[in-house]
Amino acid sequence: MSGFKFKQFSINQDKTAMKIGTDSILFGSWLKMSSSYKSILDIGAGTGLLSLMMAQKNSQVSITALEIDEDAFLQSKGNIANSKWGNRIDLNHTDANLWSCDKKYDLLISNPPYFSKALEAEDAKRNKARHQVDFKIEDLLSLWKKFGTENSELACVLPIDQAEVLIDLALKESFYLKKQTLVKSNIESKVIRHLLLFSKEKAPTVMSELCIYTLEKKYTKTYIDLTIDFYLGL
Repeated sequence: MSGFKFKQFSINQDKTAMKIGTDSILFGSWLKMSSSYKSILDIGAGTGLLSLMMAQKNSQVSITALEIDEDAFLQSKGNIANSKWGNRIDLNHTDANLWSCDKKYDLLISNPPYFSKALEAEDAKRNKARHQVDFKIEDLLSLWKKFGTENSELACVLPIDQAEVLIDLALKESFYLKKQTLVKSNIESKVIRHLLLFSKEKAPTVMSELCIYTLEKKYTKTYIDLTIDFYLGL
């Protein structure tokens, strides 16, 4: 699929190594926009999907997006330029770990590469996008400490093994897990993803579970209600 049309914007993805998946759509839909979020840093913009979802959700927030891959950067640049929020999204072609900026952000978001133990894909670009070749899970915390405001939050989507690693690292840094949603394909399947929101301020962890499909392989009402502002036909 070379393109993906949402209710208020479209995504072209013919030049990117990693195509739009349920992970990003679910994560972007799940993440609530706090009134305290005035600025967002999107680490690993890919097609620009998450930045555009955040711009749609919050008409006031300014977004900075970072993307290391040139093809993905150019694709994201086009997608953002073709949207009605291009003036609020500052896209940078850079390695997040080498990027420097004096600005601090209220929220950092990422759908990071996380197949660290999986077989690496033959295609180098796809491999770089999927695997922790240049980007490690602990880099998320380092970037949060470096670019987050004093009361900032960090949100990401991860599979169970990487989620456990990040949660453990965050707790050791005296950060707090504010929200955790366990995602299953259906009620009988195992957990496949964790949606995570961390805070620098002390907060109790709000736990929940979400199933994408019913046993009849249709979207659940919970999933539809969550993503209805973005998906066409829902």
